[in-house]
Amino acid sequence: MIAVLLEFDVIAGMESQFRKAWIETTDIIYENFGSLGSRLHKSDNGKFIAYAQWPDLSVYENDHHWPDNSKSTRLKMRACLQIGKPTVLHTLTLDTDLLKDSSFNNV
Repeated sequence: MIAVLLEFDVIAGMESQFRKAWIETTDIIYENFGSLGSRLHKSDNGKFIAYAQWPDLSVYENDHHWPDNSKSTRLKMRACLQIGKPTVLHTLTLDTDLLKDSSFNNV
C-alpha cells in the first residue's frame, strides 16, 4: 500500500467550493482509478492537505483516462487553487501500520 500527500493552496473565499469539488473528484478517482480513498485535512498554515491511499505504486501511476462526464468536476476543483493543481508533497510506501479504527478508551 502507498499513500500520497497532496497540498492544496485554495484561493481565499473559495474553501466551500473547493471542499465540494474535492469530494466529487475523490469519488471519481475512487470509482474509476483504483484508489482506496482519501482524507482531507486543514493545515495550521491555512492550506489543505489530503492523504490518499492506493493499493500500490503501479495503480497510482497508471495512466488515468477521465470519463468525459467527469472532467468538469476536476476542473472545478482546480479552479479553486492558486496554481491550478495540487502539489504532491510525498509518495509514501507503507512500512508499519498501527492505525486503529477507534480510540483506546482507558482514560
